[in-house]
Amino acid sequence: MSQVTTGDVARSLILSRRNATLKDSIQTLSTEATTGLVVDTTGRVNGDFVPLAGIEASLTQLDAYHSVTTETGLAAGQMQVALNSIADNGSALSSALLAAASGNSPTRINALGFDADQKLQAAMSALNTRVAERSLFSGQATDKGAVTDSETMMSALTTAVSGAISAADVETAVNNWFSDPAGYTATAYQGGPPLAAVAVSPDQKAQIDVTAVDPAVVSMIKGLAMASLLQRGVLAGDDASRADLAKRAGESLASAQTDYAAMTARLGTTEATIVNAGVQNDAAKTSLETARLGLLSVDPYETAAQLQQAQTQLETLYSITARLSRLSLVNYL
Repeated sequence: MSQVTTGDVARSLILSRRNATLKDSIQTLSTEATTGLVVDTTGRVNGDFVPLAGIEASLTQLDAYHSVTTETGLAAGQMQVALNSIADNGSALSSALLAAASGNSPTRINALGFDADQKLQAAMSALNTRVAERSLFSGQATDKGAVTDSETMMSALTTAVSGAISAADVETAVNNWFSDPAGYTATAYQGGPPLAAVAVSPDQKAQIDVTAVDPAVVSMIKGLAMASLLQRGVLAGDDASRADLAKRAGESLASAQTDYAAMTARLGTTEATIVNAGVQNDAAKTSLETARLGLLSVDPYETAAQLQQAQTQLETLYSITARLSRLSLVNYL
């Protein structure tokens, strides 16, 4: 029986092809062992990419929601910090004003006028808080500061009350100026309308609608401004009227606390919505990532075994190739 043999050229081509095949296999298996995911996605899903595409689309959407919840949550948290600082100053000043008015102490009232001016400056600064180059209390005009400086506002307010001859007249003029669209809103506010609601999850929206012209904020600023007038020469020389003005300013700040607390509670509810949405989104993302792994993951032990086998075969192939390359007629004879 005749024996079929392989020529040198054909044998070289066979060895070369086998070498390339083993190298490709090792490269694929190495990648799968490192990532834990199959390289041949098409083969794994049998050409049906619909389930995988749906999972990837949902994960992309959840990543977008994560950015929104992170940004809005940070903004809401910083707004609460700013609002609480204003509330604390207003509450402390209110108590001090009422105590000084009842004691009819001109010196103390003068000092509280200066203190009120400092607290007003701090409040206006807090309303201009920015996070990531976004103004928090400017509504949709996030590129602008929410309010002007307190000196600009107080100059306009001082002019508005210049004709007042009693504490009641001053209070009326202050109330009118803050309620007039040409007063506080036009002079001090630099922002825009409140922000619209944004989606924070597939089925939830959150709206941060607090601005520097929120009625509760305006009431607090009004009380601080009324007290600040005490150190701007209003009702000068009339200690009784100034004590009355201090009392009215203290009462204004005290009455503002209720609506102010309701506003911060509303913002707190929005914060809770954002946090809950973030938790739900994270849970959904984990579930989807698990489903994707179920479609594309590889058995690490099986992959490692196949990789070891392919490496052994390649080493054997190199040995055979080396031995064949050393063959000669002398060695054959």
